[in-house]
Amino acid sequence: MEAVPSAVLNKEILGRLDIEALCSLACVNRALRFSVESQALPSLSSLHLSTISPDGQTLIHILGRCKGLCSLTLNCLRLQDHSLCAFLTPRIRELNLWCCSSLSYQILASIGHNCPNLRVLMLELADKESPHVFENNLAIMLTSCLQLESLSLKIRGFGVEVDACAFQSIIFFLPSTIKSLKLQPVLERDAFFLIRRVGRNLMETVQPPILTSSYYSSFNLRSLSLVLDVITDELLITITASLPFLVELDLEDRPNTEPLARLDLTNSGLQSLGSCHHLTGLSLTRCRYNHQGTFKRVNDMGMFLLSEGCKGLESVRLGGFSKVSDAGFAAILLSCHSLKKFEVRSALFLSDLAFHDLTGVPCALVEVRLLWCRLITSETVKKLASSRNLEVLDLGGCKSIADTCLRSISCLRKLTALNLTGADITDSGLSILAQGNLPIMNLCLRGCKRVTDKGISHLLCVGGTISQSLTTLDLGYMPGISDDGILTIAAAGIGIIDLCVRSCFYVTDASVEALARKQPGQEKSKQLRRLDLCNCIGLSVDSLRWLKRPSFRGLHWLGIGQTRLASKGNPVITEIHNERPWLTFCLDGCEIGCHDGWQFHESGFI
Repeated sequence: MEAVPSAVLNKEILGRLDIEALCSLACVNRALRFSVESQALPSLSSLHLSTISPDGQTLIHILGRCKGLCSLTLNCLRLQDHSLCAFLTPRIRELNLWCCSSLSYQILASIGHNCPNLRVLMLELADKESPHVFENNLAIMLTSCLQLESLSLKIRGFGVEVDACAFQSIIFFLPSTIKSLKLQPVLERDAFFLIRRVGRNLMETVQPPILTSSYYSSFNLRSLSLVLDVITDELLITITASLPFLVELDLEDRPNTEPLARLDLTNSGLQSLGSCHHLTGLSLTRCRYNHQGTFKRVNDMGMFLLSEGCKGLESVRLGGFSKVSDAGFAAILLSCHSLKKFEVRSALFLSDLAFHDLTGVPCALVEVRLLWCRLITSETVKKLASSRNLEVLDLGGCKSIADTCLRSISCLRKLTALNLTGADITDSGLSILAQGNLPIMNLCLRGCKRVTDKGISHLLCVGGTISQSLTTLDLGYMPGISDDGILTIAAAGIGIIDLCVRSCFYVTDASVEALARKQPGQEKSKQLRRLDLCNCIGLSVDSLRWLKRPSFRGLHWLGIGQTRLASKGNPVITEIHNERPWLTFCLDGCEIGCHDGWQFHESGFI
């Protein structure tokens, strides 16, 4: 390595590595450490740390040497305001802060004061202070960042009405440079005010009788995403009338009760979307968190009107349309010839018939997600397999999917993600899947009760492409998985970095030991980064010893909720935490990464 010219080393080698690889390389010898610290880190223009949750001290150690950052992405689960503020500089153009469970609303004002040239901001905050405090700090930030083009603000927590009120005054301070706006949560009445205000500012700048985007010198909103208390016809009509050049529209509602007929989405609302001639992405979902409701006033006619008015759609996501049948969904598939992404959730009447004619038309589908659609069977999968460009196939909750379609799936040479949650597949089916030339990186078999340890052996030991490409494997809630299956993964799953075995009751300490002893001894072999052991009741406290150094060298996140290991006062956990500041323990039962539960954590280390 000493013979390599420094210019080649820094630009062609170190310049191509990510932060983890650079940190590992710095441990090899003093020369490489010097090159990393003096050349590689200061020259980084972007840093992405969303898969780990660094504490303040670790963040200082990393970012203290990164003087040229323009883009910064952080998982802030274990960070306080003071840890972050030191690295907010005028050079920052893009800032993405995830899982800010301990950051206060004051961070908004700090961003405004220190990052006046910011273009992109994504911020996930926990609902811990009053809306008034949020509004004041948001106003400071927005009036300081006058070049902001993309803004995404999410407040997560128990309250709905309380935190939703925080966005009431955002329109008074929103920079006219905004092109993409995402807010969560927002009350419908406040959304009206926001959209009408933006629309009025647009119209005031337009003098000619023919409206074109070139005349819009004020707000130029192209993408709008809102999580609301309810989606109504009036809201959609207002959006389409006020924002005719909208390209992407994403609306989700979470009603607490069944909406009244005049305050709900109907076919008329879907018809109004036809006036958005530039629309390429549409997402309309009714979430069932607060109330088991659906869009009961939309039927096939609404989908017919939507498909006729929005033929240029490239991405469609529909959730909670319980009255729409095969005819309505087929209209979208057959009318939108540029459709690349198609997702349907909880459609009670969606069956194989909707995909019957799919083979007879040009198909550009790259991503298909059919979630909890109980009438979908293997026949649909065989039809979808005609789209050879398919990269993502999500059939989670479609319990009638069986082995008969897995041979068709095995022919999809570009498929990288496959979700078969709850499917009626067997070990033999996994053997078929393993024999194909599938570059699958993400595989979910959660709740597949007929799959056993033998199936995992078929999947990883046949020598197919999937055994080399697989990086994420979900085996949660599978009674047929025991230590034998985990031992197979430790031995043959060389590329697996994310593993979920939650609620696998026959997984014991032997599994933890096998995973701990896994060594990257062969080419492409990787260490686990995230491991979910939640509700594995077969584990004992003794297995904690395998979490100490030098085992699990690359582990960033560990879920041990509802196990004997999950004791907040356990001195062993405290010891491990102190010697491994990169490792995040989750004792609350969150899914991998705490993406949906971080807002309820009292602190990053639980």
